[in-house]
Amino acid sequence: MFYAYTRNSAIAMNMLDSMGTISPGKRADLILINRDVLTDSPEEMRDSKILWTMVAGKTVYRAAQ
Repeated sequence: MFYAYTRNSAIAMNMLDSMGTISPGKRADLILINRDVLTDSPEEMRDSKILWTMVAGKTVYRAAQ
């Protein structure tokens, strides 16, 4: 699913040169959450918290410590 929402979407839009993977010079729209989305159960994911959000390579949100 990660590829479907990232790399493959960029390929479908013919924009892989500027987005879709984490590489120098590419757009960076990311979130960091306090869970491991690859190993946590759906029930555990319900309690996820966003720690920070980055848009176009700039941090636009950071949770209080």
